[in-house]
Amino acid sequence: MSSAPRIAFITPTWAGDLEHFRVMRRSFEQSPLVGFDHYVVVQDEDLSLFEAFRNRPGLKLLSTRDVLPAEVEYRRARARKLSERFGRDFTRICGSLKRLFSWPLWPAYTGWHTQQLCKFKLASELDCDVAVVLDSDVVVTPSAVPGDFFSATGAVCFAQWLSRGELEGKVSNWVTESERLVGADHSEDPVNVYFDTPFVLDRRLLISALDDLSEKADREWWFALLDRPPRRWSEFGFYKAYLTHRVPEGAVDWREPSFSRYVYDTSDPVCVVEEVAFLLVDPAVHYITIHSQASGRENWDSRGFLDSISSLLDNH
Repeated sequence: MSSAPRIAFITPTWAGDLEHFRVMRRSFEQSPLVGFDHYVVVQDEDLSLFEAFRNRPGLKLLSTRDVLPAEVEYRRARARKLSERFGRDFTRICGSLKRLFSWPLWPAYTGWHTQQLCKFKLASELDCDVAVVLDSDVVVTPSAVPGDFFSATGAVCFAQWLSRGELEGKVSNWVTESERLVGADHSEDPVNVYFDTPFVLDRRLLISALDDLSEKADREWWFALLDRPPRRWSEFGFYKAYLTHRVPEGAVDWREPSFSRYVYDTSDPVCVVEEVAFLLVDPAVHYITIHSQASGRENWDSRGFLDSISSLLDNH
């Protein structure tokens, strides 16, 4: 193996993120990361919408049918149909019932959950040393470099530390459930609350974590995760918990993602474009995440700024 790790990039996406993905991919192609393979996994029924990207340099276009185990893919497709038929509120109610009574089964197989499985499945099977997950809402700047994802002192894992007593909401649930999955106590303090992308997965350590999970659960690791209460587990949380509690100290380079910036308020398209334009030319900024849905609290229309950001990238 060469001295530099082999890196692959993974983006799970779907129809709802098509325009965000278009901008992300354009920024990726205009960055120093363009020479690396980029695996894009699209929900099978949405694949035709992404066909235009199939022949882009280094891009490997896959569907969930190519990646997920057949039974999981079948249940995912069924869950999407039920969710679309009955709506978001009904889906949330069914998810709450699943958490309380372990029924109905289908809310555990919605796209949010199966996308997480796609990341682990690909990252553990690709011919690479490091897999980097990039969500569709990330803009890669011209300052991004491969060295962001590897270290001479250990496996890179991005970290933002927070006192355990300050945990709340979904982050608290993800941390608690992740620690249960790896069989750890809840005494570690502070806690790593980084759940954004880019997120680095060391293939060797990931395989070890998944093997350990399968052994403990006495079944395939993907079912061990899907058995957990819907929306209470996190693939990144599980991986971080494994590194924290099951990997020798010193084998992990806990690295602050100091080169990432986040745009949360996208209610004013002009302000979004101005902020992204400013960040694109800052050499300290390598990745910009545009959280356009504000964690589900708002539903601001991204069409007002994505075209302008595409033009920014071309002009830059």
